[in-house]
Amino acid sequence: MITSNGIISTLNYFSINQTCQLFYTNDSSVLIEFNLNSSLIFMNQSAMYIALNQITSTSPSSSSSTTSLSSSSSTSSSSSTTTSSSSSTSSSSSTSSSSTTSSSSSTSSSSTTSSSTTTTSSTTAVPGWTTTGNMSFTRQYHTASTLTNGLVLVASGQSSGVSLNSVELYNPSTGTWTTTGSMNAARYQHTASILTNGSVLVAGGLGSGGSLNSTELYNPLTGIWTTTGSMNAARQYHTASTLTNGLVLVAGGLSSGGSLNSTELYNPSTNTWTTTGSMNIARYEHTASILANGSVLVAGGYNGAYLNSAELYNPLAGTWTTTGNMSFARAYHTASILANGLVLVAGGFNSSDSLNSAELYNPSTGIWTTTGSMNAARYSHIASVSANRLVLVAGGRGSSGYLNSAELYNPSASTWTTTENMSFARAYYTASILANGKVLVTGGRSSSSSVYQNSAELY
Repeated sequence: MITSNGIISTLNYFSINQTCQLFYTNDSSVLIEFNLNSSLIFMNQSAMYIALNQITSTSPSSSSSTTSLSSSSSTSSSSSTTTSSSSSTSSSSSTSSSSTTSSSSSTSSSSTTSSSTTTTSSTTAVPGWTTTGNMSFTRQYHTASTLTNGLVLVASGQSSGVSLNSVELYNPSTGTWTTTGSMNAARYQHTASILTNGSVLVAGGLGSGGSLNSTELYNPLTGIWTTTGSMNAARQYHTASTLTNGLVLVAGGLSSGGSLNSTELYNPSTNTWTTTGSMNIARYEHTASILANGSVLVAGGYNGAYLNSAELYNPLAGTWTTTGNMSFARAYHTASILANGLVLVAGGFNSSDSLNSAELYNPSTGIWTTTGSMNAARYSHIASVSANRLVLVAGGRGSSGYLNSAELYNPSASTWTTTENMSFARAYYTASILANGKVLVTGGRSSSSSVYQNSAELY
């Protein structure tokens, strides 16, 4: 703080990363307000944005330096003062070039007018993967649910041929896992759905005795699981969709009798299951996507043959109608709803090999159109729509084995670009979008020689 001639008389500091600093300079004031990502400087009636923590020193008749992301020029008058400034900054993920502000002065009687302009530079964050805390147990074929309190609930799964009933919670603030109440039945290849009241419904799956019809509820407030009504049909490899009316639609799957076309609805108010209209084609390892109009799109899957068929469930009528077929038959694929309402299906497996093809479903026309192909063919991978509306696809299996590669789909350009690889190859794992926009991936399997993961990483 410089106070020798009153240039700067006060400095107020409140907290790291969110500070407010007020400098009094004679009759003018400079207000520096720090936000999380940028700082706003008011100099009389002009303003400039500068990068965080890039204010250096200020002293009488000396230079002050900033590097700005965006700026506007300011003009002030004083007695015979010339100011020049320059600086550069860098961070671990990006660098910004130094910018120089210079001024020229002319003297008439006792006053001097100086003007300054600031150049513009930009910074770009580089996306990538970082490891975070390990789970307490290795697991594959588990589920992961982002709770309303921001924690991520990972439930059961399978490891080394044994089905699990263990459950744990990930805290994004600390990057650590803590165990919570265990499920009543060990299971894997099940589904987990977040209800409107914040509870988590787990349904079906495979246990030591075969396919399950049992279901249970997790209460985030107590950390306890309670059994609820059983489904009418035991099933694994099915899908579960929380509808806009709060009911949960379970569709298809596999049981001891083969693939299923039956569907049923769970009512959280009564804790009961009721059958609804059956799909036109039995299937498992398919995808289910809730469209903007509330309908549910089911696509692909397997029933002894790989399927390219798709159908729509109408919650108001309780019926299924066929819609356009995909260009390629596929199972073990992903389906992502884009910001424009289209559904992106990517990868998968068919009778010949893993796929790198991708296609888009248009709900308005009921038609599929092919889009850019992925750089790597893969199945049993994950897909997540990021905050910037790109679709992240990562991991899975391909002709070369288990994959750690990742790529991004740009809906505007219909193209895929590779991004940084995960730290571990993995398939049969989960991906969860956190409140901060990051994607958390957990567990899975890394090779055919029973290498199971308890590791987790963030993108």
